[in-house]
Amino acid sequence: MTTRRERLRAELDRDIRTSARRLLGADGPAAMTLAAIAREVGITAPAIYRYYESHDDLVRAVADDLIEDLVTTLQAAADPSHDLLARLSGATNAIRTWALEHPSEFAFLFGTPNKATGRAQGEISATWVVRLAHLFGGLFEELWRQRPFPVLPDESLAPALRDELASYRKTTGLDLPLGAIWTLLTCWHRIYAGVCLEIFGHLGVGIDDHGPMYDQMLIELMASIGLTYEPPAR
Repeated sequence: MTTRRERLRAELDRDIRTSARRLLGADGPAAMTLAAIAREVGITAPAIYRYYESHDDLVRAVADDLIEDLVTTLQAAADPSHDLLARLSGATNAIRTWALEHPSEFAFLFGTPNKATGRAQGEISATWVVRLAHLFGGLFEELWRQRPFPVLPDESLAPALRDELASYRKTTGLDLPLGAIWTLLTCWHRIYAGVCLEIFGHLGVGIDDHGPMYDQMLIELMASIGLTYEPPAR
């Protein structure tokens, strides 16, 4: 049982994070000042320090909420009642959809570090790297157990690359050979680059609909792991 005081404290904490996220979505990371948040919530700026030790702590809390929102969205798109292809393609399409619906939040998590985020940026990146590795890596592990796809043998990888892939595997806890880790990261690099280019408007003049390009990329990526992808009707 929680006391009334504890409930009110939790409610105000939620209001603080909700305000910070709204300001972020409307005007970017620089808008998440303690003064602006306090003004929206109806408290004084120093009162926020009863909930967070610093602005960096609040930024990390907002990032954790966003990462949880994104991961929950991707997990829902990778419905376990569907086959593996549907789960992989569902999650991969969902990350683009989430980014299009939350461009400021995507830029906050995945874009160029902003000085407004302070020292929290490195921890934010480390968090989403591991969370997304577990989500997509888990699907890769399942595929690898069911039907191993062609991968580069360890001896064909440069020693320095082998070391980096082994470090990534240890950090994320994935149970995959190094060549499969390389394939996973190669797929993620293309997905990440494609979404960033679209969200930040860097894909080039003359491309009005990015959907067909994303579909073609997924056709190629799925083929690289032995799957046949049929783009959804858009």
